Amino acid sequence: MRQFSALGLASIALLLGNFASSAQSGAPPVTVAYQPMVSTGLAAKQPFEAWLVFDKSPDPAVAGYSVPAGATVRLTFPKEFTPQAGNPHLEGALLHGWPHGAIPVPFSVMQDKTDPRVVVIRIDQAIASGPPERPGLKAIHVRTGELNPNSPGDYPISVQFIDAGPLSGTTSAIAHITDKPVPNVAAYNQLHQSKDEDWQHVKPGMEAPLPIDFLVTLPDEARSTISLTSAGDGALSILSDGKPIGSVRSQGVPVTLTPESFGPGYARLGIMRVRAKAGSQPGTAEIIAALESGTQYKITVIVD
Repeated sequence: MRQFSALGLASIALLLGNFASSAQSGAPPVTVAYQPMVSTGLAAKQPFEAWLVFDKSPDPAVAGYSVPAGATVRLTFPKEFTPQAGNPHLEGALLHGWPHGAIPVPFSVMQDKTDPRVVVIRIDQAIASGPPERPGLKAIHVRTGELNPNSPGDYPISVQFIDAGPLSGTTSAIAHITDKPVPNVAAYNQLHQSKDEDWQHVKPGMEAPLPIDFLVTLPDEARSTISLTSAGDGALSILSDGKPIGSVRSQGVPVTLTPESFGPGYARLGIMRVRAKAGSQPGTAEIIAALESGTQYKITVIVD
């Protein structure tokens, strides 16, 4: 969950960086961020789908929240959201803080039977906090039966935690709704057993242990072929059918970024891969993928 551009919002710093929502009654701040695999979830008139990101560092060595069995999260949407008719498909994931880092405990997502603008998430099994591989709850992915407002703007969603231990209380999370879907880029951890590529340690002069995979989702278009090429100054250019649409670059201590080609199947799914090799200087490097008029996503590599 790391930081995003103006149009892409302060989304996942995106995924887990900018927590400006105000909390009440002891509940932690919550940020509404783009779901990494869709570009429509925070666009006007589209079904709401997003991450609810808690106020915890994306560093997997930092503990997230432990949650007791039976905890409930109630999301109350304002009147500008429209409940879908019929029996909408609701689902989501409980996350350790990186895409595809799902916590394997049973839970359910449903609309409140008395108020269709309320979505209820019930966590049926306790979640422990044990960094670094299993740092506890840091985000919730939710797909609801609510249609986003017709007009762009900032809309508060009430998030109430009931019987949730240290999470218990109520906070307000702001959904930044855009007038149309925006190009979306985020980490894609699925190709290496959902391990956390987002935050890696590497020795000087060595390559990061996991390849860095990104998923590009372009709105209102058939899947194009996504690829990478050198853009000079150590940066890479993101191409869609050969046309530049964004970049991958690093900041902080020096690292060398090298694109790795995928076959046409993965490329047409929007997946691209970068290898990162550390220089001789210890410290922190940030690898940032950014799309024009869209989101950006940050990967952290610590050279030590």
